Amino acid sequence: MDHQEEAVITAKPPESPFNQMIPALLTAAVVGLAGLFMQVAKLDQSVSTVAADIQELKNDSKERLSDLEGRVRYIEMSIGKSR
Repeated sequence: MDHQEEAVITAKPPESPFNQMIPALLTAAVVGLAGLFMQVAKLDQSVSTVAADIQELKNDSKERLSDLEGRVRYIEMSIGKSR
């Protein structure tokens, strides 16, 4: 006796619109994350530049203050000698 099984063929269920949007949403998320990482890198570079500029200004201010203190001492000594 031949024993045959019947294969049940069913139609593919209709795909929901959400399932069709998943690849596009994942692509958009990856592109968005890449953009955020680029912005963070730019901000990090900007912060480094600002920190370097601040340090340069501090050094310049110290030099100017030292120069002014020297001038004041010189003027004080000049006034002290003339008395």
